[in-house]
Amino acid sequence: MMKNKDLILVLLRLFLGYIFFSAGVCKLAEGGFGQLIGPPWLEEALEKHSLGLFAQVVAISQVTCGALLLSQRFSLLGTIMLVPMNVAILAVTVSMNWAGTPYINAFFLALNLLMLLLERQKFSFLFQPNATHRIKPNFTDKIGQHKLSWLGLLFCLLIMFAARYNLALTNSFAVVIFASFAFTILSVKGLHHLDKFILGLPFVAMLIVTFGNLSTLAVPLHVTVLALEAILLILRIYLSTKEASATKTLVPDSAEA
Repeated sequence: MMKNKDLILVLLRLFLGYIFFSAGVCKLAEGGFGQLIGPPWLEEALEKHSLGLFAQVVAISQVTCGALLLSQRFSLLGTIMLVPMNVAILAVTVSMNWAGTPYINAFFLALNLLMLLLERQKFSFLFQPNATHRIKPNFTDKIGQHKLSWLGLLFCLLIMFAARYNLALTNSFAVVIFASFAFTILSVKGLHHLDKFILGLPFVAMLIVTFGNLSTLAVPLHVTVLALEAILLILRIYLSTKEASATKTLVPDSAEA
Protein backbone atom coordinates (compact mmCIF):
# COMPACT_ATOMS: atom_id res chain seq x y z
CA MET A 1 0.00 0.00 0.00
CA MET A 2 1.01 3.61 -0.52
CA LYS A 3 1.87 5.63 2.54
CA ASN A 4 -1.10 7.55 3.87
CA LYS A 5 0.54 10.91 3.20
CA ASP A 6 1.32 9.91 -0.40
CA LEU A 7 -2.27 8.84 -1.02
CA ILE A 8 -3.62 12.06 0.49
CA LEU A 9 -1.19 14.11 -1.58
CA VAL A 10 -2.36 12.54 -4.85
CA LEU A 11 -6.02 12.99 -3.86
CA LEU A 12 -5.37 16.67 -3.10
CA ARG A 13 -3.74 17.07 -6.50
CA LEU A 14 -6.79 15.56 -8.18
CA PHE A 15 -9.24 17.63 -6.15
CA LEU A 16 -7.60 21.03 -6.63
CA GLY A 17 -6.57 20.09 -10.16
CA TYR A 18 -10.14 19.50 -11.25
CA ILE A 19 -11.48 22.49 -9.30
CA PHE A 20 -9.27 24.95 -11.16
CA PHE A 21 -9.12 23.13 -14.50
CA SER A 22 -12.91 23.00 -14.78
CA ALA A 23 -13.33 26.57 -13.53
CA GLY A 24 -10.97 27.81 -16.23
CA VAL A 25 -12.56 25.80 -19.03
CA CYS A 26 -16.01 26.91 -17.89
CA LYS A 27 -15.00 30.57 -18.20
CA LEU A 28 -13.56 29.98 -21.68
CA ALA A 29 -16.73 28.10 -22.67
CA GLU A 30 -18.88 30.95 -21.32
CA GLY A 31 -20.54 28.77 -18.70
CA GLY A 32 -21.23 25.70 -20.82
CA PHE A 33 -18.69 23.40 -19.17
CA GLY A 34 -19.50 21.62 -15.92
CA GLN A 35 -17.62 22.89 -12.87
CA LEU A 36 -17.94 23.40 -9.11
CA ILE A 37 -16.68 26.94 -8.41
CA GLY A 38 -15.95 30.26 -10.04
CA PRO A 39 -18.24 32.69 -11.86
CA PRO A 40 -18.47 31.71 -15.56
CA TRP A 41 -19.52 35.28 -16.29
CA LEU A 42 -16.17 36.73 -15.15
CA GLU A 43 -15.09 37.86 -18.63
CA GLU A 44 -18.44 39.52 -19.28
CA ALA A 45 -18.27 41.36 -15.95
CA LEU A 46 -14.68 42.52 -16.40
CA GLU A 47 -15.27 43.53 -20.02
CA LYS A 48 -17.29 46.46 -18.69
CA HIS A 49 -14.07 47.76 -17.17
CA SER A 50 -11.95 46.97 -20.27
CA LEU A 51 -10.47 43.94 -18.49
CA GLY A 52 -11.77 41.23 -20.80
CA LEU A 53 -8.24 40.14 -21.69
CA PHE A 54 -7.38 39.87 -17.99
CA ALA A 55 -10.36 37.52 -17.49
CA GLN A 56 -9.08 35.29 -20.30
CA VAL A 57 -5.62 35.22 -18.70
CA VAL A 58 -7.20 34.14 -15.41
CA ALA A 59 -9.12 31.36 -17.16
CA ILE A 60 -6.06 30.12 -19.07
CA SER A 61 -3.97 30.22 -15.87
CA GLN A 62 -6.58 28.16 -14.04
CA VAL A 63 -6.63 25.55 -16.81
CA THR A 64 -2.82 25.45 -16.83
CA CYS A 65 -2.42 25.01 -13.08
CA GLY A 66 -5.20 22.45 -12.97
CA ALA A 67 -3.73 20.48 -15.84
CA LEU A 68 -0.28 20.38 -14.21
CA LEU A 69 -1.79 19.07 -10.98
CA LEU A 70 -3.89 16.43 -12.72
CA SER A 71 -0.95 15.24 -14.80
CA GLN A 72 1.06 14.18 -11.70
CA ARG A 73 4.17 14.53 -13.88
CA PHE A 74 4.39 18.28 -13.24
CA SER A 75 2.21 18.44 -10.14
CA LEU A 76 4.87 20.12 -7.99
CA LEU A 77 5.15 22.94 -10.53
CA GLY A 78 1.37 23.26 -10.58
CA THR A 79 1.27 23.37 -6.77
CA ILE A 80 3.78 26.22 -6.68
CA MET A 81 2.03 28.17 -9.44
CA LEU A 82 -1.31 27.78 -7.71
CA VAL A 83 -0.22 29.61 -4.52
CA PRO A 84 -0.15 33.17 -5.95
CA MET A 85 -3.38 32.48 -7.84
CA ASN A 86 -5.13 31.35 -4.66
CA VAL A 87 -3.80 34.36 -2.76
CA ALA A 88 -4.98 36.73 -5.52
CA ILE A 89 -8.44 35.13 -5.71
CA LEU A 90 -8.77 35.29 -1.92
CA ALA A 91 -7.79 38.97 -1.92
CA VAL A 92 -10.36 39.78 -4.63
CA THR A 93 -13.20 37.95 -2.89
CA VAL A 94 -12.42 39.66 0.42
CA SER A 95 -12.19 43.13 -1.15
CA MET A 96 -15.48 42.55 -3.01
CA ASN A 97 -17.21 41.43 0.23
CA TRP A 98 -18.52 38.23 -1.38
CA ALA A 99 -20.47 36.31 1.24
CA GLY A 100 -18.99 32.91 2.05
CA THR A 101 -16.64 32.81 -0.94
CA PRO A 102 -13.52 34.00 0.96
CA TYR A 103 -13.88 31.05 3.33
CA ILE A 104 -13.97 28.62 0.42
CA ASN A 105 -10.92 30.24 -1.18
CA ALA A 106 -9.10 30.26 2.16
CA PHE A 107 -9.79 26.51 2.39
CA PHE A 108 -8.34 25.97 -1.09
CA LEU A 109 -5.27 28.02 -0.15
CA ALA A 110 -4.83 25.93 3.01
CA LEU A 111 -4.97 22.72 0.95
CA ASN A 112 -2.49 24.25 -1.48
CA LEU A 113 -0.04 25.01 1.34
CA LEU A 114 -0.59 21.54 2.82
CA MET A 115 0.49 20.03 -0.49
CA LEU A 116 3.72 22.04 -0.33
CA LEU A 117 4.21 20.93 3.27
CA LEU A 118 3.87 17.27 2.27
CA GLU A 119 6.65 17.80 -0.29
CA ARG A 120 8.82 19.99 1.93
CA GLN A 121 11.80 17.66 1.48
CA LYS A 122 12.18 19.00 -2.06
CA PHE A 123 12.56 22.55 -0.72
CA SER A 124 15.05 21.82 2.04
CA PHE A 125 17.92 23.35 0.07
CA LEU A 126 16.22 26.77 0.25
CA PHE A 127 16.62 26.86 4.03
CA GLN A 128 20.11 25.35 4.18
CA PRO A 129 21.84 26.51 0.97
CA ASN A 130 25.34 25.62 2.19
CA ALA A 131 24.50 22.04 3.13
CA THR A 132 24.56 18.98 0.91
CA HIS A 133 21.07 17.70 0.21
CA ARG A 134 19.96 14.32 -1.06
CA ILE A 135 16.40 14.40 -2.29
CA LYS A 136 15.14 10.85 -2.58
CA PRO A 137 12.27 10.20 -5.03
CA ASN A 138 9.19 8.87 -3.28
CA PHE A 139 6.28 6.80 -4.57
CA THR A 140 4.33 9.82 -5.81
CA ASP A 141 7.25 10.74 -8.09
CA LYS A 142 6.69 7.50 -10.00
CA ILE A 143 3.11 8.52 -10.72
CA GLY A 144 2.77 10.58 -13.85
CA GLN A 145 5.71 9.08 -15.73
CA HIS A 146 3.50 7.20 -18.17
CA LYS A 147 3.55 8.51 -21.73
CA LEU A 148 -0.23 9.05 -21.59
CA SER A 149 0.37 11.97 -19.23
CA TRP A 150 1.80 13.82 -22.25
CA LEU A 151 -1.37 13.03 -24.20
CA GLY A 152 -3.48 14.46 -21.40
CA LEU A 153 -1.39 17.64 -21.31
CA LEU A 154 -1.65 18.00 -25.09
CA PHE A 155 -5.43 17.86 -24.94
CA CYS A 156 -5.41 20.34 -22.05
CA LEU A 157 -3.76 22.74 -24.48
CA LEU A 158 -6.26 21.94 -27.21
CA ILE A 159 -9.27 22.30 -24.91
CA MET A 160 -8.41 25.95 -24.29
CA PHE A 161 -8.98 26.63 -27.98
CA ALA A 162 -11.98 24.32 -28.39
CA ALA A 163 -13.80 25.86 -25.42
CA ARG A 164 -14.21 29.14 -27.29
CA TYR A 165 -15.93 27.57 -30.27
CA ASN A 166 -17.51 24.15 -29.72
CA LEU A 167 -18.90 22.73 -26.46
CA ALA A 168 -19.32 19.16 -27.77
CA LEU A 169 -15.67 19.08 -28.85
CA THR A 170 -14.66 20.58 -25.50
CA ASN A 171 -16.48 17.85 -23.59
CA SER A 172 -14.93 15.19 -25.83
CA PHE A 173 -11.46 16.56 -25.12
CA ALA A 174 -12.26 16.53 -21.39
CA VAL A 175 -13.05 12.81 -21.54
CA VAL A 176 -9.70 12.13 -23.25
CA ILE A 177 -7.92 14.24 -20.61
CA PHE A 178 -9.52 12.49 -17.65
CA ALA A 179 -8.99 9.05 -19.20
CA SER A 180 -5.32 9.80 -19.94
CA PHE A 181 -4.56 11.03 -16.44
CA ALA A 182 -6.58 8.23 -14.83
CA PHE A 183 -4.69 5.55 -16.76
CA THR A 184 -1.42 7.31 -15.93
CA ILE A 185 -2.10 6.87 -12.22
CA LEU A 186 -3.77 3.47 -12.25
CA SER A 187 -1.07 1.87 -14.41
CA VAL A 188 1.63 2.40 -11.78
CA LYS A 189 3.17 -0.91 -10.77
CA GLY A 190 2.83 -1.94 -7.15
CA LEU A 191 -0.38 0.00 -6.56
CA HIS A 192 -2.76 -1.85 -4.24
CA HIS A 193 -6.23 -2.67 -5.62
CA LEU A 194 -7.90 -0.60 -2.89
CA ASP A 195 -5.63 2.35 -3.70
CA LYS A 196 -6.52 2.04 -7.38
CA PHE A 197 -10.21 2.15 -6.54
CA ILE A 198 -9.78 5.17 -4.28
CA LEU A 199 -7.72 7.01 -6.91
CA GLY A 200 -10.09 6.03 -9.72
CA LEU A 201 -13.28 7.31 -8.09
CA PRO A 202 -12.30 11.00 -8.37
CA PHE A 203 -12.24 10.68 -12.16
CA VAL A 204 -15.76 9.22 -12.05
CA ALA A 205 -16.79 12.27 -10.02
CA MET A 206 -15.13 14.54 -12.59
CA LEU A 207 -17.19 13.03 -15.39
CA ILE A 208 -20.39 13.31 -13.37
CA VAL A 209 -19.81 17.02 -12.71
CA THR A 210 -18.70 17.71 -16.27
CA PHE A 211 -21.82 16.13 -17.76
CA GLY A 212 -24.11 16.89 -14.83
CA ASN A 213 -26.47 18.97 -16.95
CA LEU A 214 -27.43 15.92 -18.99
CA SER A 215 -29.22 14.07 -16.20
CA THR A 216 -31.24 14.81 -13.07
CA LEU A 217 -29.41 11.94 -11.38
CA ALA A 218 -26.10 13.79 -11.46
CA VAL A 219 -26.38 15.22 -7.94
CA PRO A 220 -27.33 11.96 -6.16
CA LEU A 221 -24.69 10.10 -8.17
CA HIS A 222 -22.06 12.64 -7.21
CA VAL A 223 -23.03 12.45 -3.53
CA THR A 224 -22.90 8.64 -3.69
CA VAL A 225 -19.41 8.67 -5.21
CA LEU A 226 -18.16 11.16 -2.61
CA ALA A 227 -19.65 9.13 0.24
CA LEU A 228 -18.10 5.92 -1.10
CA GLU A 229 -14.75 7.69 -1.50
CA ALA A 230 -14.87 8.94 2.10
CA ILE A 231 -15.75 5.50 3.48
CA LEU A 232 -13.02 3.75 1.49
CA LEU A 233 -10.44 6.39 2.44
CA ILE A 234 -11.22 5.99 6.14
CA LEU A 235 -11.04 2.19 5.79
CA ARG A 236 -7.78 2.48 3.85
CA ILE A 237 -6.15 4.73 6.48
CA TYR A 238 -7.29 2.36 9.24
CA LEU A 239 -5.86 -0.71 7.48
CA SER A 240 -2.61 1.08 6.72
CA THR A 241 -2.24 2.25 10.32
CA LYS A 242 -3.00 -1.23 11.62
CA GLU A 243 -0.45 -2.74 9.23
CA ALA A 244 2.21 -0.24 10.27
CA SER A 245 1.50 -0.94 13.95
CA ALA A 246 1.83 -4.68 13.40
CA THR A 247 5.14 -4.18 11.60
CA LYS A 248 6.56 -2.12 14.47
CA THR A 249 5.50 -4.84 16.90
CA LEU A 250 7.27 -7.57 14.92
CA VAL A 251 10.57 -5.68 14.64
CA PRO A 252 11.45 -5.76 18.39
CA ASP A 253 10.40 -9.41 18.58
CA SER A 254 12.73 -10.25 15.70
CA ALA A 255 15.58 -8.35 17.35
CA GLU A 256 15.15 -10.29 20.62
CA ALA A 257 15.13 -13.59 18.73
